[in-house]
Parts: sequence; C-alpha cells; structure tokens
Amino acid sequence: MDSVTIKPSKLSGIIKPPNSKSYTHRALCLSLLSNSPTIIVDPLISRDTNATMDSCLKFGSEINNLESSLEFIPPSILSNPGKVNVENSGTTLRFLTSISALVPTGEITITGDSSLQTRPMQPLIDSLHDLGVSCQSLNNDGTPPIIVHGGGMQGGNTEISGSISSQFVSSMLISCSQAKQETNIKLIEPIVSEPYIDSTLFMIDKFGGLVTRNNNVLTIQPAEYSCNKIHIPSDFSAAAFLFTGAILSRGKVTVIMDGQEMPQADKNILNIISQMGASIDIDSQNSSIAVSSEGNLSGGNFDLSSCPDLLPVVSVLSLFCSNSVKITGIEHTKYKESNRMKLVSTELQKTGATIAEYEDSLVIEPPNSIKSCRLNSYDDHRLFMAFSLIGLCSEGIEVIGRKSIDVSYPNFIDDINSLSGKMVINQ
Repeated sequence: MDSVTIKPSKLSGIIKPPNSKSYTHRALCLSLLSNSPTIIVDPLISRDTNATMDSCLKFGSEINNLESSLEFIPPSILSNPGKVNVENSGTTLRFLTSISALVPTGEITITGDSSLQTRPMQPLIDSLHDLGVSCQSLNNDGTPPIIVHGGGMQGGNTEISGSISSQFVSSMLISCSQAKQETNIKLIEPIVSEPYIDSTLFMIDKFGGLVTRNNNVLTIQPAEYSCNKIHIPSDFSAAAFLFTGAILSRGKVTVIMDGQEMPQADKNILNIISQMGASIDIDSQNSSIAVSSEGNLSGGNFDLSSCPDLLPVVSVLSLFCSNSVKITGIEHTKYKESNRMKLVSTELQKTGATIAEYEDSLVIEPPNSIKSCRLNSYDDHRLFMAFSLIGLCSEGIEVIGRKSIDVSYPNFIDDINSLSGKMVINQ
C-alpha cells in the first residue's frame, strides 16, 4: 500500500535535512548555460531534481557523479532535445521553457505528467514573446505541453505579473543573460514568493551574471556564466517538517543547517513557530537550530505570500493551537503540485477542525481533540509529510501518498524514525 500509519511518539536527536531542491535546480540550469565546468557540492538528488538533470543531459551536457557532488560539463552549443518530459517538476518546466529558446535551431516540446499539464504558463509565454521568442501552448490554453522555437533570445523590455509564480521571473533571469541585448523585466505587484527571486539573483551573481534591481524593474546585461564550485545549502523547506515534528511530539530536535546565509523563503518558519510559542535555540558556531515545545501553542495571523510551501506545516500546527489561526496570501497555492489550499481545507476537516476557505486565505478553528482518520495527500509530497506529523501526538492517523516523498525528501520516513518516531509503512 502507498500509505503509512503514525503512532504517537516523541522526537529527539540531531539530524541534517536534505539540501535545497530550489538551489539544486538553479545550480543545474546555470551550469547548463556556463562556458566552463562546475562542481555542484551536496546537491539534492530527488525525483524533481532528476527531471532537471535528465533534461540537462538532453541539451548536451555531461554530468559525472563524484563523492557527494556533481561534475557538470556544459555543451559548447545547446543540443536540440526535440521533446523533454519534466514529469511533475514545475520548476523544471518554467526554467527550461526559457532555456529552450537559446537552442540555435528547431522546435522543442516541453511536457510532463497530468498534474503538470494543468500548471499555468501564459504569463511566461507572453513575456518571452516580448523578448523575441516564439513559443506557445500546444492546447492554446496557456498550459503544457509548451512548444518553443529555438534561435536565441533578443532581449528588450517586458512586464510580468508576480501574482501566480515567481518561477516565471526566475526563468527569465537565468536565460536573459544569454540574450543579444539588455533586458528589462518590470514586475507587476503583488509579487508572491519573492524570496525565491532573491535566491535566483544570489545564484546568478555567483555565476558571474550581471543583474541590477531598481524597485520593481530588473535589468539583465548579456554575460557569460562561469562558476568553478557551488555549494548547495540545507533546505529550510525540508527542515520545516522536522521543526514541526519536534513541536507536535513535544520533543526536541536539533537540525544541522549549512549555508544559512543564502536566501531561503522557508526560513520564515522560524518566525512562525516562535510566534506560536515554540522554543528555538540557534547555534551559529555549529550551524544548528534546536526546536522544542511543551505543547502550548498560540494561534494568530500568518501571511505566507512569500513562503507558500509552508502552508501544509502551518495548517497542521494550527490544529494544535489554543485559538484560531488565519493563514493569508495563499491563493497561488492552488497552482502547486495540487490545489493545496483546497486539499488542506478538505482533508484537515477530517480531524475535526472547522476550516473556512476564502479567496486567498484559510481560517482554522482547532478541534478539541483530533479524530482518528485517513488523510489523502493526493500524491503531493508536502501534504503527505505535513499530514503524517499529526500522528505523532494523535491516535489513529493514516496518510496515503507515501511514494510522493521522493520528489523532495526521499529519506523523510527514515529520518523521522531515526528520531524515535513511529511511522509504519502499510504493506
């Protein structure tokens, strides 16, 4: 069976989470466009990053596995892969759409699984048109498959709404350094997931790109990428589940976090759990963060517009607060691997919570006690991991969708159990 049963248990110990999926994607794509080899140290190897790696190979790169690192040798000229299947990776889809325009000649089709083929792409398509790229949705509805015609990117001026996905902006930032002339991208507010744009800018700078920002206008100068070695930081998106597990189990978990100086949207989890009443001890010397709780959590208002991937864990924490929780700025979570906003609402009501769903927010009234229930993650990795943590302090919780964890945190169940958790895979 594709489910786990979680028994009440108290988490304790020291653990290192996976490295960043977000930074691994960016390192691979920037390495693909570089003019010299790059050593990528401590990349995340998962289903999503494998989709990007496989795609890079099809564009002509060579990737050699070294001990805990990758040697990435870019092609002198991008090959035309013809068709690229990125499976369920939205980041790969968005980044490769712009990169495909840099292939000298021919047509590239980018597609994926049924879930990915519902992802909105029209804002990126429109902006690429502005920059001299010929591309379109095969179904003419703004969703994949996407057809991109090679021949290079002219550059110039475009504007793009920031309200659906920051990945559109990051995609253009990565590829526009290879445009024939200067590019100006004007961001139309509201801008969601903005720290992810900061992560992209951080990485472009490491690779020698030339990008400046003046308010909401990003200017990209033509530049050649090169970076001998890049280190991938520990992933706050993954660490958020470990912090949440420590809190719900009333335990104490010390999480080793490398590369904390690198921008990460989900580092905001520390502010959120602190506001809820968890104890946080940051040891900068040892790059560690210890989180514990005695179980007395407070509700409140939490704006996740800049860190939407935290919706599942914040929602689960809300079930155990002493008062209601309002989570705002989450309308764009409808366009993730699943409609996370809707599924969080419908599934967590099975626990006995009362949840009101609005256009861009959820209001969660925690139950007096958690009901035994079977929760369906609908093969969304973040929903599965968050839902399973409920069982650490509640009897009778089963969660469907175990196989989805290979998207971002393949060792999640093993790591929780190594901390004295009791997650049992149903046979």
